[in-house]
Amino acid sequence: MNNIIVMGECMIEFGRADSDTLYHKNFAGDVFNTAIYIKRCLKSQARVNFLTAVGTDDNSTDMLAMMNRESIASDLVYRSSSAQMGLYLINVDDDGERSFSYWRESSAAKQVVSFLCEDLKNPALQNVDSFFFSGISLAILSPQDREKLWHFIVTLKAAGTKIIFDPNYRPTLWQTLEETRDAYAAAFKLADIALPGVDDHMVLYGAKTADDVATFLEPFDIDEIIIKNGDQGMLICIDGKRIFLDVDPVKQVVDTTSAGDAFNGAYLSARVLGKSAQHAANFAAKVSACVIQHKGAIVDEAVFSQQLIDCPM
Repeated sequence: MNNIIVMGECMIEFGRADSDTLYHKNFAGDVFNTAIYIKRCLKSQARVNFLTAVGTDDNSTDMLAMMNRESIASDLVYRSSSAQMGLYLINVDDDGERSFSYWRESSAAKQVVSFLCEDLKNPALQNVDSFFFSGISLAILSPQDREKLWHFIVTLKAAGTKIIFDPNYRPTLWQTLEETRDAYAAAFKLADIALPGVDDHMVLYGAKTADDVATFLEPFDIDEIIIKNGDQGMLICIDGKRIFLDVDPVKQVVDTTSAGDAFNGAYLSARVLGKSAQHAANFAAKVSACVIQHKGAIVDEAVFSQQLIDCPM
């Protein structure tokens, strides 16, 4: 069984259904969503551990219950007595585009590295096949904890763990562009797989095209680069070769929340099962297209299961 660790933050999400004035509670977060989509794709073929910190309050307990329903392992979910989960409101316009309001300043997930460093003998940290984290996973950490995280990832990599990084840039979480670029450079140097989006690189590095992103990243010697560019397609960079893939446009976009997260989960699942990068990217694009045609970051399990039947890996 493949052993996958996904590190980051899960938050309390309040969103509204169509024409509904009430907000409904759920749980979501970029890497948390990816973890769920990996597990739904791989089922018993992988153990997916979510590495995070939450509180001891009822909301945190409810999140753990959701993880249990989704068969996500909680061996690396630490419970803080001094902080609780972050929270956000999400609104979606008529074109499916999102806007957010956050309350995460005292999120327990910011303490995750401190807990981790005290628990390095945890069996869940042994024989790890893949370790996935994002720009948001980094942004919520203090500079000191980021340094500790690099040491931890170096140790994993030396033991044969595949390191996977999605930049997923959120400017409000960083103090300066320089701080972001420094953290991302450290992540790119360690990454075996990178899953960037063109939009983020436009802001961070002045990229205008997927080829610009590839040109920027290739000197880092990342084994596998999958560049996402919405309905303009994908660019795969492996072994010095670039392969462009078209995507079928989605006629009715309902909610773009988690489009990239679902893509990441589906892509990594296909690669775990030995599919080619090109096959995995095409599969992931179809999964992402399914997700953005439904409300919420995590689509109903029955809907997702039908998607896997209609468009199998």
